[in-house]
Amino acid sequence: QKAKTTTTASGLQYIITEKGSGPKVTTTNKAKTHYAVYFEDGTLLQTSKLETAEALEAVNEQLKIADAYRPIEVDCSPEAQMIEGFKEGLRLLRTGDKATIFIPYALAYGEQGRQGIPPRSNLIFELEIVEVIE
Repeated sequence: QKAKTTTTASGLQYIITEKGSGPKVTTTNKAKTHYAVYFEDGTLLQTSKLETAEALEAVNEQLKIADAYRPIEVDCSPEAQMIEGFKEGLRLLRTGDKATIFIPYALAYGEQGRQGIPPRSNLIFELEIVEVIE
């Protein structure tokens, strides 16, 4: 997939794997999204989809019991407390889109890393925009 990506000015790379037709995600709204985030070696870090966790034999039983495998609501504003690459990637999409975004470490957790994410870790997100909330 990476060979077929579009690269933004910031260095983020993305490919839309399924086109949607709904409203676009902007800096002034929120997006309800399914996601799966991976390290570059393909190791799953976290997902909101039970099917993805099951396919990779990475189900968190506590999340499953709590029925917590569901889309998350993300604030897409510049001030939102999310990594820059994730917010930028979301703002490239619209409701119904499925995409893979490749986030360089400088747009993720940087030189220092964070909570289980090693320093200088590039991340890969699979995203599905379920709904744009105005």
